[in-house]
Amino acid sequence: MKSFVFAAVMVGASVFSDATAQADANPALNSPDQVSWELFVKVTAPAGSKGNNNVLFETWASDQDTFAPNPTFPTAAPSPKILVVPALIRFAPKRPGVRPHVLPGGSEETRRNKAAFDFIVNNDLFTRRGLQAAFAAKKEITFPIDSIEVKANWVEAANVDASQYHVSTASDGKKYALVAMHVISKLTPNWTWATFEHQNNLGRCDFIGCNDSFGATVQKVAANQQPRQKYAPCLKTDALKKMMTDAGLEAVFANYCLKGSQMDFVTSTGLPTLLGNSVTEDGFVNTSSCITCHSRASTDASGGDPQNAGFLDPPTPALCPTGAQCSPNGAPNPSWFWKNPGKPTQTMKTMPTDFVWAIPLLAAP
Repeated sequence: MKSFVFAAVMVGASVFSDATAQADANPALNSPDQVSWELFVKVTAPAGSKGNNNVLFETWASDQDTFAPNPTFPTAAPSPKILVVPALIRFAPKRPGVRPHVLPGGSEETRRNKAAFDFIVNNDLFTRRGLQAAFAAKKEITFPIDSIEVKANWVEAANVDASQYHVSTASDGKKYALVAMHVISKLTPNWTWATFEHQNNLGRCDFIGCNDSFGATVQKVAANQQPRQKYAPCLKTDALKKMMTDAGLEAVFANYCLKGSQMDFVTSTGLPTLLGNSVTEDGFVNTSSCITCHSRASTDASGGDPQNAGFLDPPTPALCPTGAQCSPNGAPNPSWFWKNPGKPTQTMKTMPTDFVWAIPLLAAP
């Protein structure tokens, strides 16, 4: 098995060993599912302190730590887990009758590592004033290669068989079980995108199937004809089992499945690539594309969010077959960012925030 070493991601210059680089200079592009699992194992490595069983990503900066008058990265102890209404529920009305798979009491958090946190803070991207200045200067926003972000969805542990889940305590004192998570990294210019779900999630492989060429013994799982049904457990390969054991992961993390990885907007034949989580993107998984939606993350002269949190409103029939707002897929549309794109009179309309939605959505006044 080739081993892609992520130890250097947090500390410096070279992400991969010389031997790995010689074997594969672009592992994130050539072996995306293996890299997705490498990232998963990295961010779920034990990092608990007295009184908790936190994993690494739970010790990173939350949105509340980052987009504050005085941003502070947690050091002595992790910041409290503050769970909020999932972003895609807050910012996009769902079509009638559709409800998120998150059980009552469940919610969401986003965490970022020190590299991503420092970049946002050092460039004053946590305030609208800073975004206005960046837009005026036409300052290109490009995160460093070692940046990683995690979006995690939780439900109250009392609502599931908690023995099968990673469980943590939130700021309200209640215990929550991890049911789904996105992991993104800047290992490629347009970031790497991976989504994971607990194997008990109803509808886990709905609409677009589940695809894992590295960690699952069954690499491709077709979507059920009837949505929101249970799928078979995602049994792990020996290579992934060893990776998890070597990293000292909780045994329950074997119950989490990679739904898919996404590294480009389209296939080699021009078809849009899709990636959506049955929890996070509930209601539009059939059209969801993480990379395309996040490409729309941008700001304007006001320092605000000119792209409706990524959703098409009014919906485009070709991309939103249900008639409700949806996330676009495929290659980005230049008109999202430019007036008169490609012409001598081209001028910037909105400035990308390097795929990070939290910047225009949460920047402090």
